[in-house]
Order: sequence, then structure tokens, then C-alpha cells
Amino acid sequence: MNRYVTRLAGPLAGLALAISVAMPALAAPSSNARVTDRPVAPQSAETGAARCASAWRAVRTDRSLANVQAAGFCEIDRRLVTIDRLRGLVRDAEVLTDAHATALTRILDGTESGLMSLRREIAADTSVASASEDVRRIFTEFRVYVLVTRQVVLVRADDRVEAAALRLTHAADQLAAAIERAAGNGKDVTEAQGHLDAMKAATGAAQADVAGDADAILAQTPASWNAGTAEPILDAARASISAAHAALRTALTEARAVTAALR
Repeated sequence: MNRYVTRLAGPLAGLALAISVAMPALAAPSSNARVTDRPVAPQSAETGAARCASAWRAVRTDRSLANVQAAGFCEIDRRLVTIDRLRGLVRDAEVLTDAHATALTRILDGTESGLMSLRREIAADTSVASASEDVRRIFTEFRVYVLVTRQVVLVRADDRVEAAALRLTHAADQLAAAIERAAGNGKDVTEAQGHLDAMKAATGAAQADVAGDADAILAQTPASWNAGTAEPILDAARASISAAHAALRTALTEARAVTAALR
């Protein structure tokens, strides 16, 4: 076996793992679902809508100021817990770029600050009408679940694709060296070169699929969501990540085919 190919066995195994996690599990919202502040990521007892179910039942039974305020506090508090969890995703991301981490942190910090300020406003409300209006703002002005959560998940996924593509590019350089060495030793490398070219094309396609998506995702705001312009951008980004994931798998398959052709 070509000794250059032998050296690639470990890196190619690592690439397979990297590509397998490049695409996170994203819940695809129904195309005809009503636009609300509904979650798109797995929920826990602390962050799921069920946490505030009893508070909302109390409001339906007795629409008093205290009950409306309690429901609002619950909705804000579960979002604050979600923001803490999202911070953990940003902090623990292995391949998130510094610029993207900074931008996501800014979004999370701003959302948290706004919710805490709104919590104080709800506490200061003196009528059911004013409290109800302020509670409504939780859903319309912050969009923690349909927007902010997706921004974190999608930007992380974009950066994972980029990282996997860079690793594949590095592997392609190593494979090219192996092909050159094999050709120098008199081996017919036509098949190997064809697979390498396909590998490079698939890697480039993956990078092109997600190019510019992170910036577009990060630029979205609750106002753009309410205007109906943000959701198509997020949905398109999700589709691009899916396409990039398929291209990365193709590139990995072609990389393995190169090594097989050189044996």
C-alpha cells in the first residue's frame, strides 16, 4: 500500500466523525403552522411551554392583575433559562468562530436585558389591561424560541460545515501528494485523480451552500420575524445546511475512493 495512503487512515476516520455532526437535528416547522413564539428546539421541564400551563389556566379562570402578572413572570423566567442554555451552546461550541460567538452573545445579552426590563414593567403594572399588553410583548418583541434559538443552532451548524470542509480540503492536499508519489512510481492514477477532483468539487459545493448564511441569520431581529421576512431566511439557511451536509458526505466518500484506487 502507498505509504501516503496509510498515513491518511486516521485523518479520514476523524473526518467521518466531523461530518456526522456537521448537521444538527433541527425541527422543521410546519409550513402552515400559525406564526407564534413556538419552540423549535428540544424543551426541558424548565423551558417548555408546559411550565407555565398552570399559570395560564389561572388567568382563564380569573383574569385578575395578579394572575396575568404571574403568567408573564413565568413566561419570562422560562425564556431566561433558555437563554442560559443557549449561552452554554455558544460557550461550548468547538468550531464557532470568534466573530459569530461575539454576535450570538450580543443577541443573547440584549434579549436577556430586555426581558428583565419588561419583567419590571409587568411588576409595576396597575391594571389588567396594561399587564396584558406587556405580557403580549414577551411574544412579539423577543421571539426567543422561533428566532433566537434558531440563530444559535443554525450559526453553530454553519460553522460546523465550514470546519468540516476545511478538514476535507487539508485531506485533499494530502491525497494529492499521495497521487503524485504513486504516479512517480509508475502507477496509473487516473481513477484516483478523478475521485480527488470529485472530492474537491463536493467540498467546494458544501462551502458554497452555506456561504454568507451566518451573517444573514445573525442580521434577523424580532421585528423582521414579525414582518414575515426572517422566517424564509432561516428556513433557507436550514435547507442550505442540509445540502452542505450531503455534499460533505459525498466528499468523504470520494476521499475514501481515492485511497482505495491507490492501493
